[in-house]
Amino acid sequence: MAPSSKKSAPRTPVARRPVAKKPRLSQAEATVKMLHVTSTLLLELPPEKVTVQRICQAAGVHTDYVVRYFGSREELMIQAIEAAFLGVVLRNDGDGDSRIHDTLSNSAGLLEKAHARFRTIAYLLGCGVDPERFKSSQKIVLGHLLAEAKNLNASERTKINLILIGTLLFQGLAIFGEVNDLSDQQRIDVLSYIGYLPQTSDSVQRDLGWDKPSPKKRK
Repeated sequence: MAPSSKKSAPRTPVARRPVAKKPRLSQAEATVKMLHVTSTLLLELPPEKVTVQRICQAAGVHTDYVVRYFGSREELMIQAIEAAFLGVVLRNDGDGDSRIHDTLSNSAGLLEKAHARFRTIAYLLGCGVDPERFKSSQKIVLGHLLAEAKNLNASERTKINLILIGTLLFQGLAIFGEVNDLSDQQRIDVLSYIGYLPQTSDSVQRDLGWDKPSPKKRK
């Protein structure tokens, strides 16, 4: 006869540790976290790669939260990048260096935030977002820059024109810098020129006639 096999003793079940559930975030907590994560991603990635899935995974929230709290991914991106950029601009209380100098010298990462803002705006406009959505925040930025154009010989028309020209150059550098394959030295040169614009106002306004009142539109 074949030897009978020994019965193995029943295994004692191992007690499983209860899995700790993540604390449920309030709407305010989830909103702040999503804004912070989105602004960080927009600084690191092209806007088209900042997806709902990526945002929510990094923030640790359900994907439904984007529509629930912001209405759309696009609106979340707008609020995130505006808060990140304008928050730094508005914290500058006028002491020390100017906002123009702070931006061009990349103080507190302001240069990266400004470039990320322009890239995001260009992307969102391509997605069909109404340009009106950005006009109020842009007006704040231009107003702060205009307040620093303190050349007494420059007319209001000259100051506004130079601020707009500098902003357009800066925006073009942010959006098309990679396409045009600019070297580091060329980027520095363009930024230097933007910073120099307020000092050129005397000759520019004389040669272009910006010291004269703007012509009135015919009715």
